[in-house]
Amino acid sequence: MRSDKGKAFVLRRAGKSYAEIANELGVAKSTLSTWFSGVDFSKAIRSELTKQATKKGAVHLRELHKVRGAALAVRYDLAEKEALKEMELYRRIPLFTTAIAMYWSEGDTYGRNQVRLTSTDPAMLKIFVTFLGTICGIPKDKIHLALFIYPDLSEVKCKRFWAKELGASSFYKTQVLAARKNTKKVSYGLCSVVVSDTYLKRKIMLWIDRLPEMVLNTVPQLPKGGKK
Repeated sequence: MRSDKGKAFVLRRAGKSYAEIANELGVAKSTLSTWFSGVDFSKAIRSELTKQATKKGAVHLRELHKVRGAALAVRYDLAEKEALKEMELYRRIPLFTTAIAMYWSEGDTYGRNQVRLTSTDPAMLKIFVTFLGTICGIPKDKIHLALFIYPDLSEVKCKRFWAKELGASSFYKTQVLAARKNTKKVSYGLCSVVVSDTYLKRKIMLWIDRLPEMVLNTVPQLPKGGKK
């Protein structure tokens, strides 16, 4: 057997096309057609192509993760720089420090993608919604509500109450909690204010980290002792 014929079979089993083999070995396609006639390479080719695709896919996925990771790091860095500038601008505004303190106490500080504050108190959530709109610049249609109610509460009534109090109309699916005995009556359930925004979450977490220093550095110097 000609040496190039043997190489041609090896290349064909590896999934190479007639054009690729002809170009590599300098053999006419008609010659290749004659050599390969009657030989079924389909199973071997499919197997090799699958291996190649899997290998290429894994490499592509690793490269994609690297690119996304680098882009995310840049985005986080930008969010933190912006947060520091805004902190200097808003640090003496009660709405800003109050909302951050509330989130530190009652908000979701674990997840990376969602800003979520839950309460039964409409006044607290109204402050937070105002903070989101006026200081963070979040549009109304990006602010969603999620309700957690007990079986004896009307979902329609609860939604109407929270929509009116908070000025939001987009609700996630309501979660019904198991009824518990000796539990303080909650008239309209628990409500979560939710914004899906990784960038904003990063900023809020930085503000929380800086909150103690921010507040303590603005404590006024009060006179010692009683009034004169």
